[in-house]
Amino acid sequence: MRAKQSRTILFVSDMHVGSAFAVCSPNPSLKGGSYNPNKLQKKLYDIWCSVRDAVPKPHILVLNGEPCDGSNPKQVGGESWTTVMREQLDDACRLLGMYKPKYFLMTRGSNYHVHLGADNQEEILAKELNAVPYSGYLGRDSAQVKDYDKNRNVTTRTDYYLTFSVHGKVFSVTHHIGFNRWFAYRTTALAREMADMEFLRGRYWDNEHTPSVIVRSHVHYFVMVRFSNQFGFTTPSFKMPDSHLFRGGLGGTAPSLGAIEVIVEPNGHIQIEPHIVSNSDYPKHKILDLTN
Repeated sequence: MRAKQSRTILFVSDMHVGSAFAVCSPNPSLKGGSYNPNKLQKKLYDIWCSVRDAVPKPHILVLNGEPCDGSNPKQVGGESWTTVMREQLDDACRLLGMYKPKYFLMTRGSNYHVHLGADNQEEILAKELNAVPYSGYLGRDSAQVKDYDKNRNVTTRTDYYLTFSVHGKVFSVTHHIGFNRWFAYRTTALAREMADMEFLRGRYWDNEHTPSVIVRSHVHYFVMVRFSNQFGFTTPSFKMPDSHLFRGGLGGTAPSLGAIEVIVEPNGHIQIEPHIVSNSDYPKHKILDLTN
């Protein structure tokens, strides 16, 4: 009998490929040409590669929402290097393809970023990356989900939430959670979510399957809360602030940049390793020296 091995899970989210303030590959393809990334994007790509080098072959890679930025209609595409979803998906696929996980899993993010008409672009990307088929609602077999129009059997690979287990530890993964720009209150939404999960005990899962690890994204910053029987954290991003975030001032706008690694030992011990860029390596604002 083979001895059980520790398992590594890497959580990535909020890539926002397509934004001029987000990660992209060194030479993204555009219809009829290519795009030359700006200095910020080159820095973000370096950070992307540093995470990949630290965790090149995770047992599971989870993309918890928003690989692409979408058409960005509120800014009329003014802060995007492309608003073509196909070009955004191609580059996100190129970046995620740098990893070699045994299992690739995805959830769904905000419709604003990932929907084109009625089509969910994350579902398209999940198929291209051969993500594990998943539909969690009431335990439906994902191969038996019905197309609403034609009542056909279709395979889905994404849902708005994801539940999986490793060495008996159950993970609850969802993109959305409340945001707070002030550091002193950033744990509040996460702690509230973790407490609310206790009220779901025995409802969405049997009591013994109540999640031990709560993973949320969307807010672009990393915080972690630990209770006696629960770990919870929000994931960093690969996008710097755009004009929408600066509407309330500069304070509280700096995101965490990187990804989160979770190691589960055969005995159930959980170790959480943030791979987040240090302040010294963080992208810096340009300072104009007008002394002379």
